[in-house]
Amino acid sequence: MKFLLALVGLWLSLAAGPAAAADAVVELRQAHFSTLDDTSPDGAPTPEVVVSLPDTWRQRGLGTTGKAHYRVEFKLDALPQRPYGLSLTRISSTRRVFLNGRLIEDTHALGYGHPVRAVIPLPPLLLREGDNEIAFDVEHRIQGGLSAARLGPMSAITTEEAHLAFRTDELPRGLNLATGLLALLMLLVRWRRPSEQAMGLFGGLALLGSVRNYSYFMEVKLLPVAVGDWIYFSAQVWTLSLFAAFALSLQPDGRRPRVERAILVAALVLPVLAAITSPFGGLTPMRMVVYPFLLLGGIASLAMLWRAMRHDRSAMNVSLVIGFAVLMLSGVHDYLFQQGVLPVTGQFLIPITMPLAFGVYALMQLNRFVRAVNEVEALNLELEQRVAQRTRALQSANAAKTRFLAAASHDLRQPVAAIGLMVSLMREQVVAPALRRMIDRVDEALASMETLLKGLLDLSRLESGAARVRLERVPLQALFDAIAVHETEAAARKGLRLRFRPTALAVRSDPVLLEQILRNLVTNAVRYSEQGTVLVAARPRGGQVLLQVWDTGIGISEADQAIVFDEFVQVGNPARESAKGLGLGLSIVKRSAAVLGHPLQLRSRVGHGSCFSLLVPRADDVQPLPPVATGPAQPLAGRRITVVDDEPAVLESMAERLRAWGAEVRALDGLPALRASLPPSPDEGDCYADLLITDQRLPGGSGLLVIELVRQRCGPLPVLVATGDTSPADLSLLEASGVQVLHKPFRAEALLAAVEQALGQLS
Repeated sequence: MKFLLALVGLWLSLAAGPAAAADAVVELRQAHFSTLDDTSPDGAPTPEVVVSLPDTWRQRGLGTTGKAHYRVEFKLDALPQRPYGLSLTRISSTRRVFLNGRLIEDTHALGYGHPVRAVIPLPPLLLREGDNEIAFDVEHRIQGGLSAARLGPMSAITTEEAHLAFRTDELPRGLNLATGLLALLMLLVRWRRPSEQAMGLFGGLALLGSVRNYSYFMEVKLLPVAVGDWIYFSAQVWTLSLFAAFALSLQPDGRRPRVERAILVAALVLPVLAAITSPFGGLTPMRMVVYPFLLLGGIASLAMLWRAMRHDRSAMNVSLVIGFAVLMLSGVHDYLFQQGVLPVTGQFLIPITMPLAFGVYALMQLNRFVRAVNEVEALNLELEQRVAQRTRALQSANAAKTRFLAAASHDLRQPVAAIGLMVSLMREQVVAPALRRMIDRVDEALASMETLLKGLLDLSRLESGAARVRLERVPLQALFDAIAVHETEAAARKGLRLRFRPTALAVRSDPVLLEQILRNLVTNAVRYSEQGTVLVAARPRGGQVLLQVWDTGIGISEADQAIVFDEFVQVGNPARESAKGLGLGLSIVKRSAAVLGHPLQLRSRVGHGSCFSLLVPRADDVQPLPPVATGPAQPLAGRRITVVDDEPAVLESMAERLRAWGAEVRALDGLPALRASLPPSPDEGDCYADLLITDQRLPGGSGLLVIELVRQRCGPLPVLVATGDTSPADLSLLEASGVQVLHKPFRAEALLAAVEQALGQLS
């Protein structure tokens, strides 16, 4: 806006032009005129008549087109000592110029036949002292006439021309170029935001108008005359059509299909008719008929803008109406000027008023758009802040959930662990078949509870990052055999065929997490298949191995495939039957695969089955494993073990289980009992222990505190932490301490294996 106002101010300041010294430049205001062809009534050259300059043919009753001859006389008191020239503000672009009978300029090959400004150098050798004569043979296609001529030193003439060119050519040209760039920017906005229909129409209108205006200042023709005339006519039609469409788009009562169709028909039909009639000379009469209707259409469009402004009296709409009103007045002026009604020395106003009016509105539109973008950015910032607050609230709620599950899991694990150990002892002591069947049912219920708690523990370890990856070579056949031992019986009970395709491949992965993934996938496939086959296979893929588990189960729909890996989601178990699992297996599979960095894929068709694929790095060929020795009946005979746990049931059942394996057990119910039983130092008494088994969560302390206290009093001692904690913080703390951990609940076999592993460290 400021830039445009500055340009307008500069233009007005230069409007008067420079003051010429009287002895430097003289103005020639009289000429001898004669027609050369069709401007004469009978087509013959007419006798010369003296005319005053500037001369406008229409004002003398002549037509605005044709050929004519001007002869201007002037005197020189002495031959000039420096180059002389002649300037005219209006002369035809198609002309021949003669000085004292000698041709000095010919533009017939380049001119358009319309009036332009010109500077003509006068060859010094053709000038003579006394009387001189300069003649112009001109050909006009519009606006026939000639301006006054200014004669003088070439330096003074070019200085005047430079000031005049800036005001009448360069400034309007620059304004239209700037408007064209703004129009392109508005069209770009419309392209990126289709809802900005009015901005797009205005951008198209401004671009078309600026290109047309810019072409007014071209003195040479780039196209054939007929083509140029048709382009100018079509540009006028399209400009008014876009103006009408733009005004229509701002109407408060919505679209008007009939008017839109009429505008479209006019924009298409009129240029086609002009193209058809132009070769037969019909373009000029058509222009005379169409232009008044275009002006009427412009007035109607201006009325629609006035109606829109009355509905919304914003500064932008007011400036729009004022700008287009000025344009309409400029259009009337330019029409009269083109028809030769106004003096030939005038100029078209639309090339100046259009970029000013359009530029102001375009800048206001872009400013509105920028304000809207700023508001959107502010709203986005506010939304991000709200999202951050909401995220923090969700994180807090999730942490509270994690703490609750950890506490509930710990409290459940204690009695489940005690029950598991007691069931193991009862199974060894009870002989009666009826009682053994009852123990088996208790054991099955206990196994279901242990599965749930183990799943929660696995999720907690994966969420906390406590699951450390230990990559090593894993033979797949041994992994297949281990899973087959546990799953074949379940598949046989359902009449399924569980197949593990033999393989000699080995992969590089964490054996525990990889077995957990594969075991869960096989269990899931068996659980959701009622007939057919479950196939587990490994296929080499270059430096990778593709592990696949195929089933012929119920399949998973595309909609459910996005949620099947979430916790407690069971697509085929809406009734939550415990026999079909708890909905944790696939969630553990997904998180374990993510921890390992093994890509996991799922393909499935409802009613046809599913295929889970895991891509694992390949290792060397399988090597034979050493045979496993069988353990004795009382594997812990002669071992002394101290057990610390605040749960009486767990403490008693674990002590009895260890004693049944031949160990000497000292059971302590907490830190006070432990302190009372320990010697003051390793040198002052017997610690009565080859192994320490302690719970992690104890009143007044923790398992890590127990370990520290025992090692201070007894020296280095193997330790096993048997805990029911599942909170991510506690799991991370235990993992960082490096102690061996056994998670409750556990079976007797798992306890024995953990104790033997810990005692093996002592040996």
